[in-house]
Amino acid sequence: MAERGDRRGWAFGLGLERLAMILFGIPDIRLFWTEDERFTSQFQEGKITKFEPYSKYPPVFKDIAFWLPEDFVENDFFELARG
Repeated sequence: MAERGDRRGWAFGLGLERLAMILFGIPDIRLFWTEDERFTSQFQEGKITKFEPYSKYPPVFKDIAFWLPEDFVENDFFELARG
């Protein structure tokens, strides 16, 4: 039946994960398979609580970021940093 050009069909599903995403306000289905305590500790049996987003990266207090132009050369930065 799969090779019949005269028939068309639609396949869709709404699994338990998708329902939980709507109920708890979870934006990404991949979070259900994480072992991160920041995710798992937000939910308790028998209670419906809204998901509180968190960063997947730990906080960094001594961080620096740069906008790099297309013609950036690493050695130019090293020379600038050495001063």
